[in-house]
Amino acid sequence: MKLTRLPAHEKTVKHSFAFRQSTASQLQQYQEMYKEVTGADVPLKDVVEQMLLDFMRDDKDFQKFLRQKVEAQAAATAAAETTAQQQQQPSRNTDSHRADAGRAPATETPSE
Repeated sequence: MKLTRLPAHEKTVKHSFAFRQSTASQLQQYQEMYKEVTGADVPLKDVVEQMLLDFMRDDKDFQKFLRQKVEAQAAATAAAETTAQQQQQPSRNTDSHRADAGRAPATETPSE
């Protein structure tokens, strides 16, 4: 059986789908097989959800898409943090940070 074990329940979001009769019949048969193999009587919606999760997990293109999305978000976060850090650091070009700050300006001596 290809379907992995169903995970613990979490908050759900309701969707409404209509399947062809032949698809609905096969889903019900799959639900029956799952019960025979695992001994767990689970709602059809949980079986369908796990099928979708397994399908998406095994889809290499979808997983690549998710990784790229995460990497892009991480890069954007890092860039924002760098910008924020740069804005918080005092400028090194201010008079208080110059090596000669606090010294009297050099005066010219008249040449003889």
